[in-house]
Amino acid sequence: MIAAIIGCAPCWKEDFDRLQSLTSEFDVFAVGLDCPYIGRVDYFVTYHPKDIALYIKKRIRENLNTDFCIISHVPEKGVQVVYAYEKPSGSSSFLAAYAAVDLEYSKVILIGCPLEGQNEKKYKYEVFQKGWIAHNKDLKGRVRSMSGWTAAFLGEPDKEWIAL
Repeated sequence: MIAAIIGCAPCWKEDFDRLQSLTSEFDVFAVGLDCPYIGRVDYFVTYHPKDIALYIKKRIRENLNTDFCIISHVPEKGVQVVYAYEKPSGSSSFLAAYAAVDLEYSKVILIGCPLEGQNEKKYKYEVFQKGWIAHNKDLKGRVRSMSGWTAAFLGEPDKEWIAL
């Protein structure tokens, strides 16, 4: 089973198209309120529980599915799976990758999660690289990325890796 972790970086669509050239069989983990993916979502993952209701409303407004499992770090209303927060943070994309590994996905692929640059609030994503480095052992070599720093750190997926 393959998990596609979809973040909101501008490269997400190009990353997603590349994933589809490798495989069409995957479950989707949407990361955060700003996740632009409009297809079927299997999991919604966030370190920001206040975003859960907003994400559901957004999906309803756009007539998209809302029957996904919600994963966070606190047992808030609607959260079905809880993973305790551990410093340093690797961002919600790390939480999604960790959850996918824990849920026994054999391959986990990051899309639109390069952990480079900054968001519109000028928050630098590089700060989250420390979390990936510190907790990399938890990913058991099953996580790869389509772009950016995470691709350099974890490696990029290819057809051979997917077929293993």
